[in-house]
Amino acid sequence: MSRDEGTASAKSNRGHLLAHPQDLHCVIFHIACLVAYAGAFWFYKHPKLVGITGPWSRGAFVAASAILLGWISGINVGVNFHNHSHRRIFTSPFMNRWFGRFWTFSGAWPSFFWEYTHTVHHANLLGNGDWTLPKRNADGSFESFQRYVLAHWPWRYMVHLRKELISHPTLRRKALSEFAIFAALWSIPFWIDPIMAIWLWVLPQWIANVWVMGPGMYVQHVGCVQKTAERPVGHSNIFLLKFFNMTMFNIGYHLEHHDNPKVHWSELPELHERLKKELIDGGAHVLPYGYYYASFLLAGDAERKIRFDDQHADYTKT
Repeated sequence: MSRDEGTASAKSNRGHLLAHPQDLHCVIFHIACLVAYAGAFWFYKHPKLVGITGPWSRGAFVAASAILLGWISGINVGVNFHNHSHRRIFTSPFMNRWFGRFWTFSGAWPSFFWEYTHTVHHANLLGNGDWTLPKRNADGSFESFQRYVLAHWPWRYMVHLRKELISHPTLRRKALSEFAIFAALWSIPFWIDPIMAIWLWVLPQWIANVWVMGPGMYVQHVGCVQKTAERPVGHSNIFLLKFFNMTMFNIGYHLEHHDNPKVHWSELPELHERLKKELIDGGAHVLPYGYYYASFLLAGDAERKIRFDDQHADYTKT
C-alpha cells in the first residue's frame, strides 16, 4: 500500500470505530474467546449444571474444555491478533493499545512482547536473526516438528525476549510496564480458583502456543529459503484450502502476506489471484490443504513428510 493510499484510507475511516469493516470479525472472535473462558470457569464452579458428578466427569469436562479453549486461543492470538499487529483494527490509538492488552493475555502473551517477536520474524525471515523459527540442522533443514513445538514456547522465546527486551536499556522500561499489566490481567483466574486456573487457563494456553501456534509457524516456512533475486517466492509456503482460510482469517496466503504485510487479511485471496502467474513462474510451493493436514504430514514418518513436498496441480510450470 502506498503512502497516498494509506492516507486516503485513514481519511475515509474518520468517524468510524474500525479501520476496516471486515475487522468486526476480529473483534467478535476475540470477545467470543473470552466468553468461552468465562463459560468454562462458570461451569467448573457450578458442576451440577453440566452433569459433573465425580472425578471422572470432571476430568472429561476439563480435558474437552482445555483442548477447545486452547484451539481457539491459538487462533485468537496467533492469527487474529497477528492481523492487528500489522494493521490496527481501531482508528483510536487508545483503543488499539488497550484492546491489544486484553487480546493477548488469554494466550499467555503480553501484547508488546508478541508484537516484538513478530517484528523479529518479519525483519529476519529465515535468516540467522529469526529466532522465532525452528533451528537448522547441519544440512540446512529444519529441526524436527516435535522438537520445535515442544521447545519454542516459552523456553526459547523467554531467552531471546529477556536478552532483547528486558536487558535492553531503551526497551526495558516499556517491557517491564507491559509485563506488569499482563501479569495483573493474567492472574485473575487464580484469584477465582487456583486449581481451576491451572486446568482451564494455563493448560489451554500451553495447548494454544505449543500445539496450535507452534505447528503453524513450522509449516509456514519449512523447506523454504531466504528471499533472493533468484528465488523471490521461495520464502513461504501457501495453503489454499478454502474452508481453512475462511475460518483462519486467510492465514494460508502466507507468502503474499510476507511480501505485502500491509495488505488487509480480507484482501489476500484477491492479491493471490493477481500474483498467480508470478507464483507459477517462480516455483512457489502451493499446497491444496491447510495447516492441520500439513502438521499431520510433517509430524509423521519419512513417507508422510515426502508428501508435504507435493505441489498443487494448478501451480506447476507449463
